[in-house]
Amino acid sequence: MDIGHVILDRSWLYDLDVTIFERSNSCSFTFQGKKIQLIRLPLRFNNNSHKKNKVKEGGLNIISLREFDKEICEESVVFVVVAKEIVEDFLEEPPKEVMEVLKEFLDVFPSEPPDVLPPVRYDVQHAIDFVPSATLPNLPHYRMNLSEHAELQTQVCELLQKGFKRESLNPCAVLGLLTPKKDGLWRMCVDSRAINRITIKYRFLISRLDDMLYMMAGAQIFSKIDLKSGYHQIRIRSGDEWKTTFKIKDGLYEWLIMSFALSNAPSTFIRVTTQVLRPFMGMFLVVYFDYILIYSKTKEEHFDHLIQVCTTLRKASLFANVKKCSFFTDQVVFLGFIVSWKGVSIDPQQVQAIVDWPEPKAIQEVRSFHELATFYHRFIKGFSTIMLPIADCLK
Repeated sequence: MDIGHVILDRSWLYDLDVTIFERSNSCSFTFQGKKIQLIRLPLRFNNNSHKKNKVKEGGLNIISLREFDKEICEESVVFVVVAKEIVEDFLEEPPKEVMEVLKEFLDVFPSEPPDVLPPVRYDVQHAIDFVPSATLPNLPHYRMNLSEHAELQTQVCELLQKGFKRESLNPCAVLGLLTPKKDGLWRMCVDSRAINRITIKYRFLISRLDDMLYMMAGAQIFSKIDLKSGYHQIRIRSGDEWKTTFKIKDGLYEWLIMSFALSNAPSTFIRVTTQVLRPFMGMFLVVYFDYILIYSKTKEEHFDHLIQVCTTLRKASLFANVKKCSFFTDQVVFLGFIVSWKGVSIDPQQVQAIVDWPEPKAIQEVRSFHELATFYHRFIKGFSTIMLPIADCLK
């Protein structure tokens, strides 16, 4: 095999929004804020001299579809290379102080949540109330190829076996579909926009970031707990299940647990976590959706606080993702800030994101950069004066 071509599939071209230049046989795209261009390298043979043009090590040879059709024949063998980026998750062993806590509360930190319906919390359930005299949607299912339909059917069957959904015969139906995940797999989603448009919106108060940071002043030890599949731990209010009906090629199904795409789902979730952990909030704990941050002045106090929180989560049948938790640390990253015994500082990764931000070309991009930079205005002296030219652009 003298020459090999790598064909980039459509998903790669779509995800990176690749621009292909046919004449120059090159393509360009933006990756992590940097513009990358793949240029065709000459790789030809001279029949007379049998000399090869040299190609730099690690180079890519990009050809057009027309040239590929010319060079390929019935006896040719084509090799397709599929590359996948794998980010290794390096986990540090928990400190000795928390090992006994993890052993005692294995049911709170499971590798996978149990395949059973969450308990009925009569005080907090996800309610779906429609606007009076609203028209119920009944949309046709999406067209899918055989592989996508098989994947969607497999995920639906798994949720049926767990008891998270059931078959439905209701007149109100939205669409089920698949969306790609970062790891190359597929996630089943429901297009609930039609239902959300006729749903009455409810609100729940979220604590201000300044107040939460002020509560942690003087703390020395921190632990962060990340709840796992939190939305799926909340039941739909009895009698409202039919309002979550979605449609696929094989039939109609309705949710028994709260779905991510439903309107009012965030407010319902923060209401559950706030109600469960209310006795500790303001004393040694702050809650922001699925993030629970425990802060203490001494290790002895922190150990006792951690036991109380885990016991409460066990009683409420809420589970945590141990891979995303951190225990007994002197600093913790919380909502874009680094909180430690020294005080509050900026997360260096967020600063690097601002530094590497590409030059805005449209008014929407200018507005996005302005909102991101304004998040850290308290750390920049004379911020309003520095941002004045950008503020003028937004007028």
